[in-house]
Amino acid sequence: MQRAEAPGPPGVALYPRIDAVVLAGGRPDPSLAGAMRPKAFARVGGRAIVAHVLDALRGTPRIGRIALVGPLPLPPDISARVDTPVEEHGSLPANVAAGLAALGGNAPVLAVPADIPLLSRRGVEAFLDGAARLDGDAWYAAIPREDVDREFPGARKTFIRLADGVFCAGNLILVRPQAFARARPMIDRAIRARKNPWALATLFGPWALIGIVTGRLTLSALEERVARIAGIRVRAVICRCPECAIDVDGRASLEFAERHLAERRSMVAQPRHEMEMETR
Repeated sequence: MQRAEAPGPPGVALYPRIDAVVLAGGRPDPSLAGAMRPKAFARVGGRAIVAHVLDALRGTPRIGRIALVGPLPLPPDISARVDTPVEEHGSLPANVAAGLAALGGNAPVLAVPADIPLLSRRGVEAFLDGAARLDGDAWYAAIPREDVDREFPGARKTFIRLADGVFCAGNLILVRPQAFARARPMIDRAIRARKNPWALATLFGPWALIGIVTGRLTLSALEERVARIAGIRVRAVICRCPECAIDVDGRASLEFAERHLAERRSMVAQPRHEMEMETR
């Protein structure tokens, strides 16, 4: 599954290190994390969900500074993994803006939700490598359905059928701070309209929605539509590492992530056990 690359020098490739904003705010979720903490602080695999995300970022050589937006003060084990703690500001766009402001600068920044505990260095690098091949102002991960079904059978995701394939959102977004500021009004409108089909039709246009329903809309056409209404060039990065698409939004998805983390630990432990047996 290949896409034509944009002409001209790829902007992301000019930056050897990318800073990251981890979004760990939101309403307290008593069913997962207790009465006073958002779901990012629920425990899975013996640690907070956000700790798994931070470890994946810390294990990726291309990631520079990490800002975490969430309820302060942070627990000591989380604070030790973060360069810049930032008090949450309520809405998702406000939290992204606060994280970008805390980091400063004009270079692209990776925005990562704190509820994807299966994220690993492999997924982060695959997304950044894909973004480096596409010129733009913002990049988001699009995960092919066949990859989700292969690595995470039974995962409950919302897929969209386009002419290029069937995809779900991959949760990772890379954005230039100036572009985010320009697109902020459209982002606020899109979030308010996300559960209202008529409002979405007003925002994106009826033909775009018809194209999605019929499966005839292409990624390029969707990018062009977003560029017209947001004033920035947004590129879809087809990422073949589906782990970044597995988020926790309730007890069932938490248990799903727990099972796969256990499988990952057993796969790491097995070669180590075999090596110990050979040395005896």
